[in-house]
Amino acid sequence: MKPIENRAAYIELHTAVFLFGFTGILGRLISLDAGLLVWHRLWMTAVLMFIYVKYIGKFRILSWSEMLHIAIVSLAIVFHWILFYGAIKLASVSIAMICLSSITLFTALLEPLLFRKPFSPIQLVFSLLVIVGVSFMANDQQDQFVGILVGLASAFFSALFTVLNKFIVNKYDSRLLSLYEMGFGFILLTMLMPVVNIWLPQGDWLPGNSDWGYLFLLSFFCTVVAFNLSLSSLRSLSAFTVNLAINLEPVYGIALAFLVFQEHKLLGTGFYIGSVLILATVVGEVLWKRYGAMVRSSLPRRNSNTKKNTV
Repeated sequence: MKPIENRAAYIELHTAVFLFGFTGILGRLISLDAGLLVWHRLWMTAVLMFIYVKYIGKFRILSWSEMLHIAIVSLAIVFHWILFYGAIKLASVSIAMICLSSITLFTALLEPLLFRKPFSPIQLVFSLLVIVGVSFMANDQQDQFVGILVGLASAFFSALFTVLNKFIVNKYDSRLLSLYEMGFGFILLTMLMPVVNIWLPQGDWLPGNSDWGYLFLLSFFCTVVAFNLSLSSLRSLSAFTVNLAINLEPVYGIALAFLVFQEHKLLGTGFYIGSVLILATVVGEVLWKRYGAMVRSSLPRRNSNTKKNTV
């Protein structure tokens, strides 16, 4: 790979992750309640993705069974977004973002269950460390405990969405799949809105004047553009490099929240201890995936060819 090409891929990747980091900021700036915010984001993203997929010639009609499978998966992203923006409204951007750091660890727990694989002891240890980190945050932010729980639930559904996507992602062009998931997410959320309104009462359905601009930024830059930049970077970079960089999204989001909303003034020592522990655990889990096999292979092993004397 040429150095210039490699540098361009890194620029694309970190631009995408930086744009992902703005989702929390925009979510707080938009005055809509969580359910309606997601409803508007879904239809706007679906329209933009449809225009893009048609333009590149990747659009095609799927069978009813295929659409049913995709619709089921799209429910997970709907719940993830509603709970994520709910955590922002209930607590803060920083808390919602740091809870999002537990996505990879929820994935480590869900994958063995859904794919019927053995659990990894080291990943279970990492999961316990995340719980310890969250407990530090909860003790320090007791008045925002509900927001923390909602944020963790959001991370769970995001992990579930990723794991469920593994069953279908190789069957379709990723951009076409994203279009159908956004479209079905909008349809399903429209049907579920009366139920959502019971648990999370919604205000005005129409966004304010400034909300329209923020919603467009959220749908276009933080969803469509960021998604396609991350795909483009995959042509030159390994999946590990991309996944490791995406774990920086909470860091970018928290830094932006500190800058825009001065949230550091509202957070105590326990939040920072818990945040460092969670982020260190996430990075440690990723590094273990990368180097754990090398460590295990370097350990002395019992010679399987040596037979015991059975006389």
